[in-house]
Amino acid sequence: MPKRISILSALVVWSAMAAAAPARQANDTAAMLDRASRYVEDYEKSFAAIVSEEHQVQKIVRADGRVKRTRELRSDFLLIKTGPAWAQVFRDVIEVDGKPLRNREDRLRKLFLENPRTALTQARAIAEESARHNVGMNRTGNSPLLPLVFLHPREVKRSRFTLSSDTLSFEEFQTPSLMRTARGSRRFDLFARGSFVVEAATGRVFGGEFLAIGPPESYSASLAVRYLEDPQLKLMVPSFARERYWFDGKPKEDRVDVESRYSNFRRFQVSVEEKIKTPN
Repeated sequence: MPKRISILSALVVWSAMAAAAPARQANDTAAMLDRASRYVEDYEKSFAAIVSEEHQVQKIVRADGRVKRTRELRSDFLLIKTGPAWAQVFRDVIEVDGKPLRNREDRLRKLFLENPRTALTQARAIAEESARHNVGMNRTGNSPLLPLVFLHPREVKRSRFTLSSDTLSFEEFQTPSLMRTARGSRRFDLFARGSFVVEAATGRVFGGEFLAIGPPESYSASLAVRYLEDPQLKLMVPSFARERYWFDGKPKEDRVDVESRYSNFRRFQVSVEEKIKTPN
């Protein structure tokens, strides 16, 4: 009889532990998500006016894996925060396939320093002009900070999160999705799912990636980014990014692969008295 009671007691304890495990997992996930979310919120404020150099290799790849075309770009890459929304991204291509373009060096940074009242309008024009050097489908290019947006306090409610060791995974479910695409007059959701490598103690993000599958009429996209601490800025910065664009419903179509490396980060200041206004 005592042996039977001992077995029953063990089963009761095991059942209680098994029942408590999901609750502990949910609490651990919530705690990690809270730390990562607070980190991203602080990070957004720190990454307010920074320019770097982007070295990018774009490839159009056939369905059989053969490379159809390659384009190599070197650009000034600027991130600037002009309001409550996430920092805006501007690229100014300064070299195409090893050939420098005239009068391009550092003009984005100078634009915001010397002409802040009209800088946004001019910077958008520069970015759109630079986009013509891309190969493949029409696009302006993603920001290497884009994965972090899913962790921002403004956006975390749109996704479900799970935790495994130091990896925080997410799956977006809220409509409209954070990323959308258009085909003619129609707009489509691009629901994302992905993961982050997070430092448990601080919430610092060392890597982020996502996959966003569009409907057959539109393209799908993936983006993976690694972040490293810059010794000068004392801030985590993107070091490497890999993008891919393809039509999920058209397996025989070409895809676009993009690899980007970032260096020479430096901060600049825009005078507080000179307001940068976003055009209507």
